[in-house]
Amino acid sequence: MDEIKIGIGVSSIGRFLPLVGKAAGLFAKENISVEVVNQQDEEKVVQDIVTQATPVGTPNAPSLIFSLLEGNDLVIVGGILNRPAFYLAANATIGGIADLKGKRVGINQPRRMAGMVMLALLGKWSLDTSDLTLVDLGINDRSLEALRAGEIDAALLPPEKAFLAETEGFRVVVDSLTLDCHWVPLATTRRFLAANRELVEKIAAIYVESVRLFRAQREATLKEIGRWLPALEKKPQVLEKCYELFAGRFEPTLTPSLSSISSILNEVALQDPRAKEVTAASIVEKLI
Repeated sequence: MDEIKIGIGVSSIGRFLPLVGKAAGLFAKENISVEVVNQQDEEKVVQDIVTQATPVGTPNAPSLIFSLLEGNDLVIVGGILNRPAFYLAANATIGGIADLKGKRVGINQPRRMAGMVMLALLGKWSLDTSDLTLVDLGINDRSLEALRAGEIDAALLPPEKAFLAETEGFRVVVDSLTLDCHWVPLATTRRFLAANRELVEKIAAIYVESVRLFRAQREATLKEIGRWLPALEKKPQVLEKCYELFAGRFEPTLTPSLSSISSILNEVALQDPRAKEVTAASIVEKLI
């Protein structure tokens, strides 16, 4: 029996496909013993892929690219979420994008996914960072807590937190759904892939089947998500809204979008010019 540890990085429904697959017996069917590891840190999952503590994982795209630029041999073997799904939740003083001027907007580190998406959206909206006050809430994103405490006026949140905020009276002003920037890849290292190609191919195929099960077995999936995210289990309407979003946005073929990877490379290049020398095709190995 093959043994594998898969790192998911953060507690997000977008990372839960291996848990769906494990619960459905898909790994056991392929004679794979799997441990799903939640590092609770989008950069730690990249480090663990590189060191092979968890040789396969689902980092955020910017963290993967910054690691690549430091010489690590990471490779994308699947596109799980080819576009980001973040939502700008705000207090009652903000009714639209124009109202952001002069307001305090929470942001995690610009190198991280939500921070990078926020900067990309500001550019799309023709807003400069000088038009508002960006409040850096550090590595461990506490944007929702800061919004609740009145420390900020708005924050770009993942769906789980944004939809919870909506039930608490905050407004969801705008989203990132049309932004063509890669969000969640399935990744490994070229070293591990070369030595374990058949295993990685099986894992990629299990992800594809897990997407199908996620969509086809709605009630069972909702029950599993509620078990993993107790805060959502207590808010069935939020749980269902999150489920519908991810069911519609998971890439069923696991095909990485080269255009979305190119776009995120361009965003990274604004912080590290070395990314200009990297092409999307050069960091992708399509397995299925």
